[in-house]
Amino acid sequence: MLSIIIPTLNEEKGIVKTLREINKLNIDKEVLVVDGLSTDNTVKNAEKHGAKVVIEERKGKGIAMRTGVKNSNGNIICFLDGDGTYPPRYIPKMLNLLKHCNVVIASRMLLKKNSTDSLSNLFLYKITPFLFKRYYKKFKTSEPTTGMRLLRKKTWYDLNLKSNDFMIEMEMEVAMAKKAMKVIEVPIPCLKRAGGRSKFITNWKILFRMRSFIKENESYLKNLNVVRYDRI
Repeated sequence: MLSIIIPTLNEEKGIVKTLREINKLNIDKEVLVVDGLSTDNTVKNAEKHGAKVVIEERKGKGIAMRTGVKNSNGNIICFLDGDGTYPPRYIPKMLNLLKHCNVVIASRMLLKKNSTDSLSNLFLYKITPFLFKRYYKKFKTSEPTTGMRLLRKKTWYDLNLKSNDFMIEMEMEVAMAKKAMKVIEVPIPCLKRAGGRSKFITNWKILFRMRSFIKENESYLKNLNVVRYDRI
């Protein structure tokens, strides 16, 4: 069974869009929304659309992801942001590709399709990668901070990730490289956020911490075996 884990914080519109798409998938799955004390209707909307909600009182995306895994029943897990910017329809194809690798990640940077559809898309997929190009290009994946990843639960525990916040995804990239894992990277479109503001692009401290983290760990990154798909 696949456990789809969605960390949320005030995503009342995005979670509806995300769960409606997930509910269309004809696969054996459970859906866990790990909510960080939202003050809007995120929890109510998640329950209305059939998700199991786990309340996490501690702040941080990394904490929410670990809490989700701890409460999951599947032997395979898929992490998915709940803001509507990731298309769940790709999950079955990613699940099939997992037979051939350790981790499957979805990247909006491979094609940058629809990257100019909104101001937030332009900033996320054009401006930020340009500003941090010197550091991002050290990675063998095209989007090291993607919020859509699929892997076996055993692999998750083998990575032994410690980050509590948005650094969790970049730490995962380094941990995969240290273990010389094989990663398949698939292209997905750049979808417009379903309401609210991105918590990532407004957190410049995280962006500069990422820069320092990359400089400290770039010697490991060459060990990651990445296979890129032009389409799936």
